[in-house]
Amino acid sequence: MILTSGSRILKTLLIAAYIISLPAYGQVRKLHTRDLTRLSQVQVADYLKRNDIVFIPVGAVETNGIMPSDRDYVSPLGMAIAMADDLDALYMPGLIWSYPGTTMVAAATVNITPSQGTSYLRAIAESLLKQGFRRQVYLSMGQGPAPLTVGTMVREFYDERHVPILYIDMDTYLPRLKISPEARMKLMYGTHYLAGRIEDIPVQGDYGHAESVAAGQVPENKGLDGLSKLGYSGSLTLGSWVPDVMAHGNGREPALPASAAEREVWGKEGRDQVIAIVKQMKLREAMDDLRLHDEFTNKVLIPKYGKILPGVN
Repeated sequence: MILTSGSRILKTLLIAAYIISLPAYGQVRKLHTRDLTRLSQVQVADYLKRNDIVFIPVGAVETNGIMPSDRDYVSPLGMAIAMADDLDALYMPGLIWSYPGTTMVAAATVNITPSQGTSYLRAIAESLLKQGFRRQVYLSMGQGPAPLTVGTMVREFYDERHVPILYIDMDTYLPRLKISPEARMKLMYGTHYLAGRIEDIPVQGDYGHAESVAAGQVPENKGLDGLSKLGYSGSLTLGSWVPDVMAHGNGREPALPASAAEREVWGKEGRDQVIAIVKQMKLREAMDDLRLHDEFTNKVLIPKYGKILPGVN
């Protein structure tokens, strides 16, 4: 068959179009999300060529009255999303069901012990380290007993693996920033908005008044009240349970948005507050220092003290 000049041109154009449509050599899909679990093997491996940071939220599923029972998990999850975006890093689902502490009296509360949570997180930390994530950052927010689980794991991991991984308890860190109440009053809405969970928060009319408060007279624990006034109470110092399933979170009927539209507005305002707080945390500087601390541990301390240190063969 003899091709005319026009046919040759058409054939050439078709071949060129086919070649252009093929994936380029070495091409990797741009990150469509920073959620580690939603990325492909190729995307994760490519990310690890330039960075080794991952954020892992830790919370609890427990009664929060009419508010979402996983509120204390979604809060650090939203923070993790904002932090990963700020640092061009990744985040991943962490420990949703950590030790709840005082709320074990409620049907909405899922209970695992602190040691069970520590074991679970330790397995995750070990796996992430082998995968290449040397700088791991664990987050909690609004979960008083969380340090029992996360703090223990972080300390033991360093002693045995000689790798410093970071735990940020936002409840103790936020006061250091001296942020006004107005500048963080919508944080819960912001973290839920970032996590795509804003609809979990109720609006006015979703519950009646009777369903929003204690069903009857709440018994008074005079001993615990006295210990609290003397400064001898708290999730890390004294065991206790709430006297009513609606008592967690101060037991007051919360101020709710008037409508779904207002809830959306509050979510966007809270998102902006979360992002502003993350900017103040100087995480890039902290991650650089974490790397330096890691190098000092392994290049100075391990050679200097040798076999006396735990985890050294």
